[in-house]
Amino acid sequence: MAKVESVLENTALDTSQDKAEAASLMQGQIEYLYKNKTLGIWSNILLAGVLLVFFWLHFSNKQVSLLIWFGLVVTVSLVRYLMGKSFKPKRQYTQQELTSWANRHVFFTTLLSTIWGLTGIVFFPNDLAHLGLLVFILFSVLLSAIPTLAASRIAYYFQIIVTLVPTTLLLFLSKDIGHDLFALSIIVMAGTLVLVSGYIYSLLFELQNAQIALQALADTDQLTGIANRRHFDRKFKVEWRRAMREQTPISLLLIDVDHFKKYNDTYGHQAGDRCLQQIAKALESVSHRPADLASRYGGEEFAVLLPVTSQENAAMLAERLRKKIESLKIEHSKSEFGIVTISVGVSCCKPVWDFTGNTPDEEQKVTFPAMLLTASDNALYVSKEQGRNQISEQGCGDQKMSKVLQKQKEENIPIA
Repeated sequence: MAKVESVLENTALDTSQDKAEAASLMQGQIEYLYKNKTLGIWSNILLAGVLLVFFWLHFSNKQVSLLIWFGLVVTVSLVRYLMGKSFKPKRQYTQQELTSWANRHVFFTTLLSTIWGLTGIVFFPNDLAHLGLLVFILFSVLLSAIPTLAASRIAYYFQIIVTLVPTTLLLFLSKDIGHDLFALSIIVMAGTLVLVSGYIYSLLFELQNAQIALQALADTDQLTGIANRRHFDRKFKVEWRRAMREQTPISLLLIDVDHFKKYNDTYGHQAGDRCLQQIAKALESVSHRPADLASRYGGEEFAVLLPVTSQENAAMLAERLRKKIESLKIEHSKSEFGIVTISVGVSCCKPVWDFTGNTPDEEQKVTFPAMLLTASDNALYVSKEQGRNQISEQGCGDQKMSKVLQKQKEENIPIA
C-alpha cells in the first residue's frame, strides 16, 4: 500500500500558525477528493459495464468470471462512495484525521486499480480490436483517478503500475510483433501520463505554497507579526468545537497595555509601535505550545488562546507573562510603575451542551463561547480597576461584578 504523501507535507512550515493554515488547506484537498464521489462511482461502473457488454460474447466460457469481476468493481466503488458520504465538509478535522481520510480514499482507489489491472490477466483478448478497447478503458480509469494526486503522488504512480503492468507483460509474452508494438505504445502513453501527472502535482505544490503564504499574510497582524483578530476569531471557533467534542477545558487571557495612550502621547507612535512589537514577542515566547495562539486583539489589547488548559495553569502562565513584560523595563514616565506593564484577565470554560431534563421546561446546562470572552473581559476590567499590573480571574458563566464597576463598564467610564 502506497504511503500518503500530501502536497502539503512537502511544504516548509515554520510556525504553528503556518501548520494551522496547512491543516485548513489539507481539509480543502480532502473535500475535493470526496466532492466528486458521485462521478467516481459512475465512471467506474460505466466503464466496467462497457467492458462487460463487449467481452460477454468474446469470452463465452468466462461469463461467470465476468459477472464476478463486474460485481467487485461495483462493490468497491459503492463502498468508496458511501465512505465519502460520511465525510462532513463543515466539520473541522485534525491533521491526523485528515490523513486517515486520505489514506482510506487512496486504499479503495488503489484496490479498484488492482481489480482493473487483473482484468488484463483474466480477460486478455487476442484480437487487437478487443485489446484496444481494454487499453482505452484502463487509461480512462487512470484519468478518472487523477484527483488522487491531491492526496498522494506516490499512490497515483502505484495505481498506474498495477493497472497497466499485467496487460503490458502479457503483450510482450505473446511474442507477436503486433502485440509488442501495442505494449510499446502502452509504455509510451504511461510515460506521458506520468509526466503530465508530475506536472499537475508540481502546479498543485506551487499553488499550495502560494495559498499558505497568502493565508498567513491575511491572518497576520502586520505591525507585531503575530495572529490578527480575524485569525483569532476563526481559531477560537475551531478550538471551542474541539473542546466540546473532547470535553476538555479551554482558557483565554485578555491582555491590555497599561496607560498605552499616555505612552504614545509621551514617546510618539513609533516608540508605541516598538513597544507593542516587544510585547508580542514576549507573548509568543510564553505561549509556545503548538495549539496556543497569541494574537493582537485590537489596538493595545492582546489575547492568548489556550486549548486544553485549566484556569489554574492559565493563571500561572498569565503571571509569568506579566513578569516577563516587567522584566523588559520599557521606560514609561507617565505610569505609576515607571515602566510599561500589563493587566490580564483570565478565564476558563469546559464547553457543555447538556440537557438534564426530558422536556423543554426542565433545566438545561449550556456553555456558550461568548461566556468565555465575557468572563475574560470582566476579569481584565477588574485588574485595571484594582490598580493595573496584575492578573484577575473569573469563572466561565460567573458574570458577576461589583455594582459600581458594572455601571462604569456599561457606561464606558474610563478607569483613572
